[in-house]
Amino acid sequence: MSKYREIDVKKQRNMTWGETFHLCIRGVKHRLLRSVLTLAVVVLAVAFFMYLLSESMIVQTTGKGVAGEIEDNRVGQVTFTRMLEPATELVTVRRLAHAYAISDEAALAEFASVTGNELETVKALAAKAYDERTYLNWFDNIPSGRRLVLVHKNLGRDAIEFALSDRERFFEDLAPMIDLRVPGKKEGLAVFFDGYEEYRKELAAFNSEWNKKIVIAQQKMAAAKGDFIGSEEQWIIKATEEQRIAVQKDFAAVGFDFTEADMQVMYKQFAEADLYERMFIELSKQDLRDEWAREFRESQRSSAEDKFKQFADERAVKMMTARGFTKEELVQIAARTEKLGQLTMLERKLSSVVSLDDAETGLSGRQIFLLSISFVVCMVGITNAMLMSITERFREIATMKCLGATDRYILLQFMMEAGLQGFFGGILGVVIGFVISVLRGSISYGSYMWTYWSTSGMLLCALASLFAGVALAILASVQPSWSASRMAPMEAMRVE
Repeated sequence: MSKYREIDVKKQRNMTWGETFHLCIRGVKHRLLRSVLTLAVVVLAVAFFMYLLSESMIVQTTGKGVAGEIEDNRVGQVTFTRMLEPATELVTVRRLAHAYAISDEAALAEFASVTGNELETVKALAAKAYDERTYLNWFDNIPSGRRLVLVHKNLGRDAIEFALSDRERFFEDLAPMIDLRVPGKKEGLAVFFDGYEEYRKELAAFNSEWNKKIVIAQQKMAAAKGDFIGSEEQWIIKATEEQRIAVQKDFAAVGFDFTEADMQVMYKQFAEADLYERMFIELSKQDLRDEWAREFRESQRSSAEDKFKQFADERAVKMMTARGFTKEELVQIAARTEKLGQLTMLERKLSSVVSLDDAETGLSGRQIFLLSISFVVCMVGITNAMLMSITERFREIATMKCLGATDRYILLQFMMEAGLQGFFGGILGVVIGFVISVLRGSISYGSYMWTYWSTSGMLLCALASLFAGVALAILASVQPSWSASRMAPMEAMRVE
């Protein structure tokens, strides 16, 4: 019989993910104050991130919506000008570049139809036009001192021509300017220079073909007008429905993308503009200005635009109806003036921060810098909070290791705890950032923010912000968690 007692060592049971999760929740509750401090750091960082993303999304969607609405209000005149006014090369470059930037297949197809080119040829030319616009903007925005070195006082195409006249010297002067960001890098600029002369020839031929069709359209318009005395816009207002449809078909036969619906929109906008002009002229007459001043007791004479805003007043209605305008026309012009005023104000406010080429949630360089700084500060704060938390739990860590917890388990437990704080702090931060951005957007853009609201864009902002909060908390906890997992049990027990 052996004098030694046999010890039956059973396989140790590992804790499940659910049990580990509950252990983390109990740890957070037990150290509530420390957890709240960590949570607050995450909330502030995520709220700031969510605010920047959602505000940028609101600005972009509202700005593009306002720009599109303004463009819609001008579409009649723009279309008429496009079909009847010869285009310079720079105008053609702008149109091609814009169609390429927003992938306007209809506009590119019209270019192909009018000029008789293949669609793929037009797309290739539009891509080159977009490159030219990009480099023209770059040359014009180079700081003046460096621009003097590179292209002297030349601007626009003259700057490109000057650089091409001595390419080697241009790139030699450009080489030391390492902080001067070149679109497509220097290699892209060199490729653009290589094909510039050929591109200019293609563009000149394209523009010539376009203008030939413009001449044909002008001849058809002149034939339709006949003996009518007045502008083409006035003729469209006075013409019959059959005459307008006949002109629309003539323009479509030339190759322009111009339908009967487009003609109806053009007619409506021309008629409204004509009504506005007639009212403006009437309101500018001295006798009406005097009558208006007496009726409204004006100490300072109001402008015609200010008078439009008063058309809801019965006194204004009476004066204007006596001069041949109907009440419905007054309501129409008053609404038009107010709406265009709002759109113009928003366009000025948003034009500096909105680009049709930008993504909906595009951030500026300054915003990215501020965001990076806030994340660094947040990581330092979370790391410090986690270090303090681990310092207070040395004996707990030692006890868990004595009970069989592995280094990997300790590491995962602390990282899971940080991730939970990041998740709940991220949710709160997303809500706070969302509320602030919406309140500010409502104050700045009013109902237009909701008109062009992007729910999918806002959800993406929220998910990105929440993910950033969780990732930030987990990354900040890696070093403290790693230190805790590597502690020897006896060493941890000796810590007071």
